[in-house]
Order: sequence, then structure tokens, then C-alpha cells
Amino acid sequence: MKRSPLPSYTDKQSFVQGMFDRISPKYDLVNRLMTFGLDQGWRREVVRRLDLGPGQKVLDVACGTGDFLKLLKASALDPTGVDLSFGMLKHNHSGVALVQGSAVNLPFKDASFSGLTCGFAIRNFTELKMVFAEFARVIKSEGRVGILEVATPKNALIRAGHSLYFNHVVPVIGGAMSDQSAYRYLPQSVEYLPSEVELQTMMSASGFSGFERVSVGLGAAQIIMATRS
Repeated sequence: MKRSPLPSYTDKQSFVQGMFDRISPKYDLVNRLMTFGLDQGWRREVVRRLDLGPGQKVLDVACGTGDFLKLLKASALDPTGVDLSFGMLKHNHSGVALVQGSAVNLPFKDASFSGLTCGFAIRNFTELKMVFAEFARVIKSEGRVGILEVATPKNALIRAGHSLYFNHVVPVIGGAMSDQSAYRYLPQSVEYLPSEVELQTMMSASGFSGFERVSVGLGAAQIIMATRS
């Protein structure tokens, strides 16, 4: 399958917004098929690791159709969702407060939340340093951030199988059920993802400490936790 060029830096935000608007109607179904339903367990682990008490306010950035929001609500937390895509917000099924907005300019006051989650979105943002600075701005001191993102397995055999599935099978599944160009972009977008060291450096510079990375799904995904200093 021929690889399409990734959108340029200047085109990325509008490309990503339009892409998620298009795939929002079937996003949940395709996501479950792509991850064999394992993504829900990974999200639950992020919520558990937030270690926040009942009633505390949590912001889910790039909330999509509401998977994290429902889990946060089920854990007796008080979640709010924000997403750039109107399509995703239209198909959000969480029943909690939703706001349309960009991660580089979150429409919330300083120190509004005790925690923040973000699922499979880091590689889709522009100006990642600004995004982490915004995360730090809206989280209270000692607040927690939990990020779920794709990763590349370190084991060579698993990495080869993952590459075949993620780069070739996923676009076929997504193309058959939703939007072909979107599900060609999503595997390629891993190229935007900074290394573990780069992520830790950026988050530390934004005011986070206690950086922790946990590999899940045989290395196909990663959980990143940190605390607002």
C-alpha cells in the first residue's frame, strides 16, 4: 500500500479536525476492532493510576466520543471533555459537560482540575510544548495527568507483527468501514510522536514531575503518568 505524505505542520490542525469529523460516526466500532477491545482496559488503568478521590474534577483532552469520560464518571470523578472536532462532540455518548476547543489554548481557567486524561491524541497535536504547558496551566498543584498513546514494540518479532497489522491491516479495516485516507494517516502519524526521553523533557519543562511510562498491549501502546509540580 502506497504511503501518502503526512500533512505539513501548517496544515496539520485543519487536516486532523476534518479527519475526525469524517470518522466520528463509526469511530467507536473501528476502534474496538483495531484494538480487539483492549483499549478499554488500558483506559481503566490510566484512571486507576490517577489516584484521585471522589468528586474531583478531571479534564479529558481530545475526548472524542467519550470513552475516558464514561470511565471517569463511573469512578465517581467529575469529568469534563474538550475536543477540536465538532463531529466527535456530536457523537459523544458520555452525558457529561463538553466544550469545543484546541489543546494549545484550552478554554478553562488556571488550576481548574485535579487531573487530566488524554487518549491516543498526542501525535495529532501541533505545538506539543504548548500543549503540555496548557495541561500544566489548567491542573492544580499536585494534580495528575494520564496519557494513553500508541507505541512501537521493542521486541523484534512482536514489532514485525505489529508493523504488519498496524500499517497494513488497520488501514484496510478502517477503509472498509469508515474513511480510507484517515486510517492510512493514523498509522503513519506515529512519526510525529516524540521519543520517551523527549516527552519527559517537554513535560518536565512544563512543570511536571514523577514521570512514569508503562508499556501495555505487548508494547503496542503506552501509558504516561506525571504529577503537576
